[in-house]
Amino acid sequence: MDKFLNKYETVTYDKIKAIADKVGANVFSKVRLADVLPVNNSGISPTEFSFALRSHVDFLVTNSAQEPQFCVEFDGPKHREPVQIKRDEIKNGLFERFEMPYMRINARYLEDRYRGLDLLTYFVDVWFLSIAFDDAQAAGQVPADEPFDPTSILSNGSDRSWPYWLSWNLQVKIEKLYDQGRIAQFAPSHWIGADRQGNLRCIAWLFVTQDGCLFIETGMRKHRFPAVHCSEVLAQLAVYDLYDFLVRALNGQKALSLPCEVDKRLRYYQAHYEMHAALSCSPPERKGEPDGPANGSQPIRSETNRTSSAAGSRR
Repeated sequence: MDKFLNKYETVTYDKIKAIADKVGANVFSKVRLADVLPVNNSGISPTEFSFALRSHVDFLVTNSAQEPQFCVEFDGPKHREPVQIKRDEIKNGLFERFEMPYMRINARYLEDRYRGLDLLTYFVDVWFLSIAFDDAQAAGQVPADEPFDPTSILSNGSDRSWPYWLSWNLQVKIEKLYDQGRIAQFAPSHWIGADRQGNLRCIAWLFVTQDGCLFIETGMRKHRFPAVHCSEVLAQLAVYDLYDFLVRALNGQKALSLPCEVDKRLRYYQAHYEMHAALSCSPPERKGEPDGPANGSQPIRSETNRTSSAAGSRR
């Protein structure tokens, strides 16, 4: 007899449950979609209704009152196949229609790469931290006008390393390298946009010398997870990939790119994706170099919140 959950699904379940148990929440696996969403007499199409009756959600998280909070879908290699992509689009559409928060993860979300933390644990933990923050705000313990920001939380009473800023340690290392004169820029820059499917696309860069820089390109699947601003998380994840390149470059194992190469890719992003967030740190001055998106003279920061990366209710 086949196992009910495969290896990755078992790891996913265990990680969610470890957090849920601490806050009195519940985790259920392989729940029929029609039992999660109020599809009866909802006006959805016959195709969607039939799909809801025949399909399931990988994991459903409820609060202590058994009220659905959010769903987690684990996307293995088969989710790249055309038939499965279509099924995922239908399911995503139903999640959106009924305003059910959800996240789609893969094996990368299970890696303990980020200050000893994995992305799945981070997302789920931040969800419940945001609820605790809302409760404290309602009780008058937190100013009513203070927004929820997990990077500003110094402790939750546990022994976990804080602040809750995934790339904090690497940001500190990069700044130290700058103070030592080993690189030309004190912090990375990034530009993040969304494609037509709502997936986030990111380019991040860092000047190592006056005329040479490093850049990476990465992305994140579309989520509907209001506790987390996905563009901010993606910017933090980009620092990890960029720092790996930086270590190799400082060891003479990776060549630097010309600023014009970064500008070319950045202009492509700006032309093809809808901007969600951008941060530009002042690069070193270079004589005879025309200003471009990646080598402007002034730091620029712009953030926009979109329903593709943060929407819905946390209750």
